[in-house]
Amino acid sequence: MEWMPSRRRRWLDAPCHLCRLDTVDPDGLCPDCRREWRAGLGRPRCRTCGLSLAVDMTEKAGTKTCAACVGRPSPFERVIAAVDLDPAVRALIHRLKYRQDFSVVPLLQATLLVAVVEQLDAARPDALVPMPLHPRQRRRRGFNQAWLLADGVARATGVPVLRRGVRRVRDTGSLTELSARARRAALRGAFEADGPMPARVAIIDDVLTTGASAEALAAALRRGGARTVSVWALARTP
Repeated sequence: MEWMPSRRRRWLDAPCHLCRLDTVDPDGLCPDCRREWRAGLGRPRCRTCGLSLAVDMTEKAGTKTCAACVGRPSPFERVIAAVDLDPAVRALIHRLKYRQDFSVVPLLQATLLVAVVEQLDAARPDALVPMPLHPRQRRRRGFNQAWLLADGVARATGVPVLRRGVRRVRDTGSLTELSARARRAALRGAFEADGPMPARVAIIDDVLTTGASAEALAAALRRGGARTVSVWALARTP
């Protein structure tokens, strides 16, 4: 699909989001950085966990599932990830989350939207559910980056954002250094969803690492009445 930022930047002579040197077009990237950014889009990915798949693997086997996920029950209907969490993607996400640099939001929204629109006909949900932050974390940060991503997808696709009834009730703190098993244990019972939930929902998040947070949220959504839960993430940790 054609690359389209969700809105034009006010100044077209602002520095590139990535190299910070050249003048840019409305997507916030200079021509060289735009080529590199686009190269990360459209990679074949496991529909169960979102990890990148080798191109020759998908061509020869016609599969969309990685070896680790074959035969393993999935907590999600499917996972859509736009890009790998490489240094450039991580830098932009950190600028948003920890420096409140909202100038990167249109580019991040457009990046997720490219991945979503390509598969929307086969996996259109009834509602989008941004990954909730605990109220204390929300107050410290001042915003929820998942809400910003969800609002961009909602405007472009018409799928509504579920704005009430889902919350994070336990502040688990940073889970970065924990193993997948430890994350799942820490997140048990961390979310609540007041029913009735829509039948088909998609969780929106900035980064999918082990999937533990999404699994815990998906369990709460199903307890609230959701029948199928997908995950739409901007970036997937390789």
